[in-house]
Amino acid sequence: MTTLTTLTRHNTLTDQDLALQLAAYAELLAAARATMAAAALGEADPLIHLRHTLAAHGQLPPTGARPVVLLAQCTAPALPQRTTAGVA
Repeated sequence: MTTLTTLTRHNTLTDQDLALQLAAYAELLAAARATMAAAALGEADPLIHLRHTLAAHGQLPPTGARPVVLLAQCTAPALPQRTTAGVA
């Protein structure tokens, strides 16, 4: 097996990886929509939906973080590391 083939195999999203990413995106989108709906209804703490989702994924911004800086640092979260056991 060539090095290129090995690298391609390790850097390709599996169906499971893709499903996990889609589920995380759907959860975040649902939380954002719930936050907007809660704000429109005048709920006391409309951000609770988004805050809970971000906290569950360890993504709450640090205290005092500036929004413009957070937007400038926009990156996709890394996929979990896969083991290389059994790869030739």
